[in-house]
Amino acid sequence: MPQIASREQRSGATMVRQFTFSHIGLLTRIVRVQPGQLNAVEATLRAQAGVRSVGRTGYRRSKLSVTAPYFTNDPYFVGYGPGAPLYESSPSPGQWDKHAVRLEYAFAYSQAGNGSNKVNANALGSSSVKIAIIDTGEDSTHPELSSKIAYQKCFITDASGNAQSSSNFETDPDGHGTDVSGIAAAATNNSLGFAGSGGAASIYAYRVFPTPDDNCTNESTNDPQCGASTGDIASSIEDAVSQGVNVISMSLGGDTCTGTDPDPTEGNAIADAIAANIIVVAAAGNNATEGVSAPGCDTGVIAAGATGLADGQTNGTGNATGSSSAPNEYVASYSQYGSPGASLNSASAWGIVAPGGDPNGDMDGDDLHWIENIWTSTPYMANSNDTSFQGSCTPDHDSTSGTIDCRTLIAGTSMSTPAVAGAAALILAVNSAYQSPAAMKTLLCQTADDIGDSHEGCGRLDIYRAMATAIGDSSPPGARTTP
Repeated sequence: MPQIASREQRSGATMVRQFTFSHIGLLTRIVRVQPGQLNAVEATLRAQAGVRSVGRTGYRRSKLSVTAPYFTNDPYFVGYGPGAPLYESSPSPGQWDKHAVRLEYAFAYSQAGNGSNKVNANALGSSSVKIAIIDTGEDSTHPELSSKIAYQKCFITDASGNAQSSSNFETDPDGHGTDVSGIAAAATNNSLGFAGSGGAASIYAYRVFPTPDDNCTNESTNDPQCGASTGDIASSIEDAVSQGVNVISMSLGGDTCTGTDPDPTEGNAIADAIAANIIVVAAAGNNATEGVSAPGCDTGVIAAGATGLADGQTNGTGNATGSSSAPNEYVASYSQYGSPGASLNSASAWGIVAPGGDPNGDMDGDDLHWIENIWTSTPYMANSNDTSFQGSCTPDHDSTSGTIDCRTLIAGTSMSTPAVAGAAALILAVNSAYQSPAAMKTLLCQTADDIGDSHEGCGRLDIYRAMATAIGDSSPPGARTTP
């Protein structure tokens, strides 16, 4: 070795670094030479005994993952905040929930010149991919949904449990179903409102909740008018199977289980959907306890827990860390979780988490503590003065179009569920090989981000990393450690 170093020095070279490649039996030394001496030094070193080869190093490699995000023209997706990291701020609305999971970079694979080696127009979603939303119904007249709803069905059993009614037309007197439909698949690039995780995916709209009464504003009520029958849920699932949907999203739940649904009818319907290779996503629950709600706890279902942001202002967890420019993401205080709490990037985890918000009470004025999205324009009203289910129906923030866009601020695992379901639909638009519950959960978990929370399941959803893998980017992005 001293002889090699001496010869290098005499030739005019200076040693910079040495590598020992033990598995292939090579020692590589990197030396620096003056530009005018390069050819002479190469010839001198190449002539030494034991030298296998001499070559030049230090070439520059370009990143092949997406370097230019793509923002649709939906104003809330563009955001009203000061820009990065989440295009939203405490007093300014936007869709921090979509930017935390890097939807703008997943969408960018649809655009030429995105910086990667892949371009696929379906990275903005495909109408051939069908998401079934089983919920309180959908406002089919809402401008974010009217072009997206391809099918409607209503299954509602009366409060006595004796008679089920069904219809091929449904409305949403509550607002919850409209909201989760928007999170999953609001019309994208329509210059209005919001972008949905599923992009151009089609919505198959199911209503299983009866018309509410004002007791239903209290989540702990026992009023049967406020709950959906598991028999109606099973009917909707079976109808969705017959319609050939790709993804089922259920932001509902109750009881807990360890793989077997407490209701065998609901459980069998879900098992049937999974056997038909339909991806089923369901909410983990909002009771702040260990144990995932049914049907999220059923075998084969992807359970979705919720995350919130700590942005320097006290939120639902009483967490005042972070700042609006550098927020901390964590599992929301109310979100249920399974055991073990965290099995990072493993499909054996109880589920995955995604943005759901974590406000400090109903009067919390911090936009970063909520998920903002659409709401029904036809809410239940006991009388003309009843505003219990009234959303916010006003033009978009700073809008001059005058188009009425009903929206609301809301939080829960109900919001994280359609984010995951929409992500699955977006992935299927570019690669149908993931049309299996096991394959999709494996993909979403293997590409999830670690937010350092013991209840995060396999991690926090990262749509960009999932898309990069599904689309075959030869240089997929690394994990995101902060929003």
